[in-house]
Amino acid sequence: MDVNRTVSYFCRTDIGLLRKQNEDNYYVPPAAEEAPHLPQLFAVADGMGGHRGGKMASQLAVDTLASSYLTAPSDFSAEARIVKAVQDANLKVFETSATIPEYFGMGTTLTSVVVNGSEAIVGHVGDSRLYHFRKGRLTQVTLDHSLVAQAVREGILTAEQARIHPQRNIITKALGTRSDIEVDTAHVALEPGDLLLLSSDGLHGLVEDDELKAVIETNLEDPDRLVQDLVQAALDHGGSDNVTVVLVRYDGPAAGSSQ
Repeated sequence: MDVNRTVSYFCRTDIGLLRKQNEDNYYVPPAAEEAPHLPQLFAVADGMGGHRGGKMASQLAVDTLASSYLTAPSDFSAEARIVKAVQDANLKVFETSATIPEYFGMGTTLTSVVVNGSEAIVGHVGDSRLYHFRKGRLTQVTLDHSLVAQAVREGILTAEQARIHPQRNIITKALGTRSDIEVDTAHVALEPGDLLLLSSDGLHGLVEDDELKAVIETNLEDPDRLVQDLVQAALDHGGSDNVTVVLVRYDGPAAGSSQ
């Protein structure tokens, strides 16, 4: 756990019960911030590519994301800064995949968020997720870039069918597959006590949203226990994938407040 400014953040990652290595990575601000004047950045990445490729892709993504975010031109808005950082991360993964044979074909998801005052700004590619929790309501902010999610949106599959579909792990957009990438963005107005939950699909691919909400509500007063219980819920459902959780609790004033 680390506490700073108007947010508290908590994180946990687990290899799961079936995988031989953890190909997930995450980013939270270091204890000694490198750029205390910037909105704080958080991210989750879920790599793919076999052998060491997936782990390398997700590590490159979060490292490049953070470096680019911290060094972007000072006149960039928070959204422009995070979009550029995701695009730079994509290019780094793509170029590494194209030039080092053992990493050929690797890729990764990347879901990131900055807390800019009383607003969360999201930059997203892939099927990792960002959820927003407020007063008993859990909302998925990001759009899954996956084959089954697209089929659900088009009415071809139900959510229940998508969860067990044999092609549920096929994603339609990821970092590293081409030199340029379109980054999904979103803005969320924050109120005191709001939670932002970033997760790899090792969590939400196994644990339905209603159960996620129940785990959150049970542990609202103990966020450190909350991230542990979220990971444990994924393991209790079979732990078939790596699982990573980053939880951000907003403790500042509401949007529009003069405080």
